[in-house]
Amino acid sequence: MSAGAPVLEARGLVKALGATVKTTILHGLDLRIARGEFVALTGHSGSGKSTLLYLLGVLDKPTAGTVMLDGVDTSLLDDDARGALRNEKLGFVFQFHFLLPEFSAAENVMIPLLKRGVRPGDARAAAVDTLRALGLAELAERRPGQLSGGQQQRVSIARALANDPRVVLADEPTGNLDSENAEVVMKLLTRVNEERGVSVVMVTHELDFAARAGRRIGLKDGRIVSDSANPSIQE
Repeated sequence: MSAGAPVLEARGLVKALGATVKTTILHGLDLRIARGEFVALTGHSGSGKSTLLYLLGVLDKPTAGTVMLDGVDTSLLDDDARGALRNEKLGFVFQFHFLLPEFSAAENVMIPLLKRGVRPGDARAAAVDTLRALGLAELAERRPGQLSGGQQQRVSIARALANDPRVVLADEPTGNLDSENAEVVMKLLTRVNEERGVSVVMVTHELDFAARAGRRIGLKDGRIVSDSANPSIQE
């Protein structure tokens, strides 16, 4: 992959729902995400933000078009290969943390590593190292029920980083948090982007957080209507 090539790209992305009467959610989107970019996706509810994020994350298949991930055309892969590529290249942070309650923070962070075939001992060491690097070492042995909402979301960010992904995709990562914890999570995502060079694509309703991203893309009715990296696109 050349240095100037995007790490993540949507080409003619269409998503429609319904067997007989189809409702089109996304209308032929083209989007390129460069290495190291921090991109905020904004728009009203129903604009297609989360649908786009799930397609970019290879969690769903488009009706038409394709997603290129680190130079790989994901439309050419079977489900197993898509899953392996997703686990290797992407990290996910959702509005709800989705930590497994019976496991400690470290064990939750280990999960992507174990899926990748890393030996349990090595996976645990890497998980603890990741937590430590994010200032969360003291939480390693606590279970989710022993953590605050902000701590749970920070552990979910550590889990997203466990496999050293190219891109972190975050869907309303501050949506369930109070303003203080939301600020902590936002600063952590910014730090991950700036210090590790990980591309971040974040869906958010919080316009002040969106304004901190290096690039802001606005969606309306399944179309890109503004892009701060391309002033020619304006609503």
